[in-house]
Amino acid sequence: MEIALRRLTELAVHVKLASEAVLAAARHVAEMRPDEAPSDANPWSRAMEDLLEMNVQLRFMERILRTLTRDDGVAAAPRGARIFTP
Repeated sequence: MEIALRRLTELAVHVKLASEAVLAAARHVAEMRPDEAPSDANPWSRAMEDLLEMNVQLRFMERILRTLTRDDGVAAAPRGARIFTP
């Protein structure tokens, strides 16, 4: 399968954004205090926002890869399927 430069660039951008969201969430998790009252400014809320952002970026990457495999004639695995390689 060949990937056009434009698609590869799109994937790279989403990988970078997902990576940044994971790092930000990890920093916020490190600041968490279980006894802290919930608020929009606490690390719990910020970590959740970062994890949601990571999920958005992963969905974009999935969509791009599904489009590439469909355009390339490769049968995509059904949604939610787990693929194991030896």
